[in-house]
Amino acid sequence: MPLTHIDRAAPPGHQIAFVGAVTSAGVAALVAAGRRFGWGSRTFGVAAVWVPMTWLGTLSRVLRPRLPASVHRLRSWEIGGARLYERCGVRFAKAVARRGPVAAFNRDLHLPTDPSPAAYAALDAHMRTAEAAHPYAAAAAIVTAGWAGATGRWRAARWMLGTNLVVNVAPIMLQRYNRGLLAARAGGDAATNDRDDPDDSAGAHGPIPGAADG
Repeated sequence: MPLTHIDRAAPPGHQIAFVGAVTSAGVAALVAAGRRFGWGSRTFGVAAVWVPMTWLGTLSRVLRPRLPASVHRLRSWEIGGARLYERCGVRFAKAVARRGPVAAFNRDLHLPTDPSPAAYAALDAHMRTAEAAHPYAAAAAIVTAGWAGATGRWRAARWMLGTNLVVNVAPIMLQRYNRGLLAARAGGDAATNDRDDPDDSAGAHGPIPGAADG
């Protein structure tokens, strides 16, 4: 299964230019943070997680990350909202995602005004895209934290791991929590959980992180 799905709506030349511009900006931001504050600083530790997450979320407009359908599939205990996620603070994360600058990433992640199966399926596809992006960003953060620790930059490594929990692990739980609520609202898992491909619905791409209302 491909790791990404290419959005065919935009011309290939525009996609390449977009990817190049976003990647260049991300690399420049990381280098600037490292040189300005030090490669072992907490500022670089936060930037080393936040910048790749933002980079991947921005690229998801044209290169949608994917996970196997078996990973996306909700388990029975997740339908209707999982108490485990609530105990991990997912409600607080949801409140944060609805306000302030983070809300700018969530324009496509709101309950549809048309409560139809197609609208619910389209929203679930947006959530799956957001859910798929964070594991890749989280894995990259863990690798980067390992590099920081191996080179004696323990302060940066600790901040990378802590930031990773906030900007990648928490959103993964949040998306699955919201998808469970959506599946219950849609009448079980028939409308949202039985699709094998998260890109089946039109307009399935969207930025990360995010949370739907529910």
